[in-house]
Amino acid sequence: MPFGFRIVVGLLLLAGTSVSGGELQVNGSANFFPIGVWLQSPTRAVNYKAIGINTFVGLYEGPTEEQLAALAQLHMFAVAGQNDLALKSVNRHVIKAWMQEDEPDNAQPIGPGLYGTCVPAIEVARRTQEMKARDPARPVMINFGQGVANEFWRGRGSCNGDQGYYDIAIQGADILSYDIYPVGSTTPEVKGRLEYVARGVTNLAKRAGDKQTIWMAIETTALDPTRRPTASEVRAEIWMALIHGATGIFYFVHEFKPTFREDAIFRYPDIVEEVTRTNQLILSLSPALKSPSVSGAVSVSSQIPIATMVKVYKDDTYIFAVAMQNSPSRARITVNNVRQTTAGVIGEGRSVTLAQGSFEDQFEGYGVHLYHIP
Repeated sequence: MPFGFRIVVGLLLLAGTSVSGGELQVNGSANFFPIGVWLQSPTRAVNYKAIGINTFVGLYEGPTEEQLAALAQLHMFAVAGQNDLALKSVNRHVIKAWMQEDEPDNAQPIGPGLYGTCVPAIEVARRTQEMKARDPARPVMINFGQGVANEFWRGRGSCNGDQGYYDIAIQGADILSYDIYPVGSTTPEVKGRLEYVARGVTNLAKRAGDKQTIWMAIETTALDPTRRPTASEVRAEIWMALIHGATGIFYFVHEFKPTFREDAIFRYPDIVEEVTRTNQLILSLSPALKSPSVSGAVSVSSQIPIATMVKVYKDDTYIFAVAMQNSPSRARITVNNVRQTTAGVIGEGRSVTLAQGSFEDQFEGYGVHLYHIP
C-alpha cells in the first residue's frame, strides 16, 4: 500500500465534513479525493473499501438507516437522495452530498416499458433549490446522461439535441457529473471511442461556474456482452476525465447480460486489479491533483493529440498525459522553465531523459503516462 494512500485512508477514518463550492472536504482537508461506486448495496462496503472506494454514489431505495449505519461502521461516505430519514439520522454525517434523481435530461419512464420526455431544465434547477432549502450545508449533485457528449443520442425525448438544456439545469448545483460508456455503447459513432469521456467533461466544465465541480462515471463491465473494456481502456477513461477537469470519479459496476449482477466488476480480476492500482495512485497523488493546474507549461508534438494537465505541488512538477486516439505515436513533450535532466514515470518503474526541457516517449493507443519532475 503506497504511503500516500495510507495517509488519505487515515483521514477518512475521522468524522467531519465541510463544503468548498462543489468540492467535498473531509475533516477540513482539501486533499480528499472522491472515488465512488454507483448504486451499490452498503452490505458490499468491505469489498469496495478494499479496492480504494471511499464513497457510495446513490443508495437504492434509500437512504435507509441500515444503509447509513453500514457505511458509518466502515467510515465510508455517501452521495444520496434527500429524504426525511437521512436529514435526521444519527448517521447523517455519512452523507457528504445530496443527489437528484439520475439522468433528468433523458426520457423519463411513464409506465412499464414506456418513456416520455426529459425533466424540464427549469424543474431540475427548482429541485436543486428545494434540496438546498432543506439543508444548505451539503452540496447538491446532478448526474446527467450521455447527451452531454453524444450528439447522436436519441434517448432524451423532446430534449434531443438541446444543448442549451444544461445551461439552465445546472443552475444552483454544486457537483455536475455525467455518464457515457464508449466500449458498451450502442451508438455506432461512439462505440469504442474513449475520447467521448473527455468531450463530455469538457462540455460540462465550459458551463460550470467557479464553485461548480465535475465528476465522471467510468464503465468497468460488459455492458456490451460481446465486448467488455480492457484494463488499459478503464485506465484511459479515468485519466481522460481527470486531465480534462474532473475532480471526482465513480465506477459503474453493474452487468445485465447474460445474467444480472450488481457487483459485476468482481467477475473480472484484471479490472479489479487495475481499479485498485489506479485508485491508490489517485489517492497518493491527491494533493497534486487538487492543486491548481498550470496552463501553458508544456507543449506536445505528436502524430495524434496528446492531452496534458500540469500541476506544481511543493515545487515538484507533475505532467499527466493521455493519448486521445486509438493509435500509437511517439510524442515529444517540452516543459517550460525546467532544468532537471530526468523525469520519473509514475507507476512504471522507469524515467525519461530531458534535454533542454524536452523528452520523448512512446504512447500506445489511448495510452497514459504520468511524469514527476522533482
